[in-house]
Amino acid sequence: MHRIIKTCSKIIPLSGNALKIRHVSALYITGDKASENYVTLQPYMDFKQTFQNMEQLEHSVEKRKLAIDLKSVLKMFDTYREGIKAMDKLEDEREMIAKQLKQLAKAEQKDEDLMNDLKEKGKHLRNDLKTMKTNFYPIEDEFIQAFLHLPNTLHPQCPEGEHERVLYRSKQQLMKAEKSHLEHDDLIYFIDNSRYYMLNEAAEFDIRVPQALTRYFLDKGNFIQTANPDFTRCVLLEANATPMDQYHKVMEAHLQNKLNAAYLTGGGSFESFLGAVTKLCVYPTVLPLKFVSIGRIYEKTNSSNTPNLFTATQNNAVQTFVATTDLQEAEEQMENILNLCVDFYKTFNVHFRVVYVKAAQLTPAESLRAQIEIYSPHEKRYICVGHVSNYKDFVSKRILFTMRQQKDYHFLHMVGGPVLYTSRLIAALIEHGENLDYKKVLEALKLKAPNDAAAATNAMNEFKSLFK
Repeated sequence: MHRIIKTCSKIIPLSGNALKIRHVSALYITGDKASENYVTLQPYMDFKQTFQNMEQLEHSVEKRKLAIDLKSVLKMFDTYREGIKAMDKLEDEREMIAKQLKQLAKAEQKDEDLMNDLKEKGKHLRNDLKTMKTNFYPIEDEFIQAFLHLPNTLHPQCPEGEHERVLYRSKQQLMKAEKSHLEHDDLIYFIDNSRYYMLNEAAEFDIRVPQALTRYFLDKGNFIQTANPDFTRCVLLEANATPMDQYHKVMEAHLQNKLNAAYLTGGGSFESFLGAVTKLCVYPTVLPLKFVSIGRIYEKTNSSNTPNLFTATQNNAVQTFVATTDLQEAEEQMENILNLCVDFYKTFNVHFRVVYVKAAQLTPAESLRAQIEIYSPHEKRYICVGHVSNYKDFVSKRILFTMRQQKDYHFLHMVGGPVLYTSRLIAALIEHGENLDYKKVLEALKLKAPNDAAAATNAMNEFKSLFK
């Protein structure tokens, strides 16, 4: 059973009978909540770089059509800085008094009256600082929440208007209207978006084709295969600026950190990679890190969508994740992934295209997204069957994913996304009248047919060798 809670909040008593709802974050936990909630991660927040590039930030907010008042955020930032300076001033005064007391204690003739006065002053400063910190926590929360909602800057190639930019278009012509894929009950038993079953060739295709694409990435792209968890903590969703209503929240009987709940994302989601690289520091010699994973993605269905395989909650997916040193290398790796994807989708006799989606469709963490789309003859629109996003160093700053170069640490640029939604591909192929023959894919990609028995034996032998 799942239950979605869109926002976390805490009720703060004010003067009189007034109450204020204070929104809190799992990604950034202030000192007053640290005793109740374990601080999993302390993100690096680059205030200087963010507010120095106000033109880029304003441009990003405007083109994404976000309802963010940057003037209000700047006012919060000024108030935040004033509070920090005031507390620092009190801390400095306390340190000066502590030094004076040490010097007086070492003196041969002790001035007891002066020492008592300094001690009393130190107590007052301590109490003032404690009160100031208590009053500062809501201010800190308000500003940090606003800051964490600021989007990534846009990539120069990101379309800013109302239309996407086409990068690649296949030669196949658009087909005329055909019947829906759901009418093929010999291949699909569909109940609703949460319950459906692949039958006969579709069932085998659903398993074999993601495996084939993964092997192609391993052989041709030199990727490393990983197995990711199906559950992701709230702190990582916030780090990736993922909308909390995109995934189902898991009800946990004994949740230690109430702010950091688990969400069912699936091992084929981009967020499932983040736990492995959080607080990770690597050397430049291992870069670029290129990972690929097969798994499921569980995305919450919009009730306004028509129930079918294009909008189903669960999908088998192939997910990619690449970490690079800089923006240029990230662009090269994104192009490399897209080239591998085009090779794969060319094996099917269907019309598809690769586009850069417009800025208004990006998540706050994305700087650029290339989407692979197949035309649906029945719905008369393009269906996203995969995509690759460029995150720059936006996410790595939040999860402290760094590279060590001599004595300096640099945040890595990240690229990735689900390059295949299998159920959507199956639905599109059925509507185009394509046979669901996975062997055709293996032949086109020059891959050997899988030998399950041999693979199982090799895996067992490899496991046994660990104990020799």
